[in-house]
Amino acid sequence: MVYSTKTFCGVILLAKGLLVVKIRVEISPEYSEKEIVVRSSADDDELKEIIRDIEEIQSKLGKINGYIDDTVYSLSLNDILFFETNDRNIYAHTTDKAFLVHFRLYELENNLPDNFLRISKSSIINVDEILSLNTSVTGNLIQFKSSYKTIYVSRRFLKELKNRLNQRKF
Repeated sequence: MVYSTKTFCGVILLAKGLLVVKIRVEISPEYSEKEIVVRSSADDDELKEIIRDIEEIQSKLGKINGYIDDTVYSLSLNDILFFETNDRNIYAHTTDKAFLVHFRLYELENNLPDNFLRISKSSIINVDEILSLNTSVTGNLIQFKSSYKTIYVSRRFLKELKNRLNQRKF
């Protein structure tokens, strides 16, 4: 059930000029995340430019600040393999470095996109970066693409991880 709907005209600035479009905003607790749907009668240059603009906005929003000593780095969420706690601090791990981030794990879990998944009390992974999942009696170990780093999955979160891996597109 949609609680509220707002429809209004918007103006988008394209390289060739202005484009007037209808913008519709629907708000409902049924929606788990924000979504933009673009409808068009043709796959033309205007549509391609709108999509490029949306992708540019998305790339700017898909970043998080990470710190090493006194240096601040702007990290793309696509480059992050996993987040984990260590000594009450949260670190974002990339293929070769670990950056301190100033968020709590539950804040990250609630605000990260769907390709991130909680796998233990102390870790959240980027499912898109998983190379393999080795399940054995001694533990469930994740190996990441292009990295030597590994991380353990707790039994409590293993079923959801397996479901997510079965759903992902190759």
